[in-house]
Amino acid sequence: MASPISCLSILVIPLLLTSLFYHVSNADQALVESICNVMRDKNFCLTELLSNPQSISSNLSMLGIITIDLNLKVFEEAEGQISKILGTLKDPLDQSRLTNCKTNLANARETIKTARNATQGQSKEQNLIMDAFVKIYNCNSAYWKPPNRPNPIDKLTNKIVELFNISNQIIAMIGKS
Repeated sequence: MASPISCLSILVIPLLLTSLFYHVSNADQALVESICNVMRDKNFCLTELLSNPQSISSNLSMLGIITIDLNLKVFEEAEGQISKILGTLKDPLDQSRLTNCKTNLANARETIKTARNATQGQSKEQNLIMDAFVKIYNCNSAYWKPPNRPNPIDKLTNKIVELFNISNQIIAMIGKS
């Protein structure tokens, strides 16, 4: 027969471990929330960061990498969409604009990959992200010129820009720590 102490330890030890992990999880959740609280779209930020299970246990640097990885997935999705859309376009101007977007996105993706692996520090990483942002801006701004037409990948480029904003916020927070 088991002693009362061993029975009690069977009940108490799992509770202690659960409370320990719960406390750490709440602390890391607070870090994610502190990033997202200053973002224009707090819900988007929370949804994106928390879509990666590692976010909840990550420090600022790792959250920056996670954000870049999320962005790289959006780049892939956008490039796939562009390839599908290009085959359906008849207007040379629309084809030209979307082909330029494809080039800008490919260049921005490579720049983001470089930023992900940047070892020169936050300044270098921030400059690379800004460079990629300009390429995405150029893709969007081509559709604002006459004749003004909707950008067929507007939702994806907006998502990329929002992820850039999160990355920049994380870099700023790293710089302050």
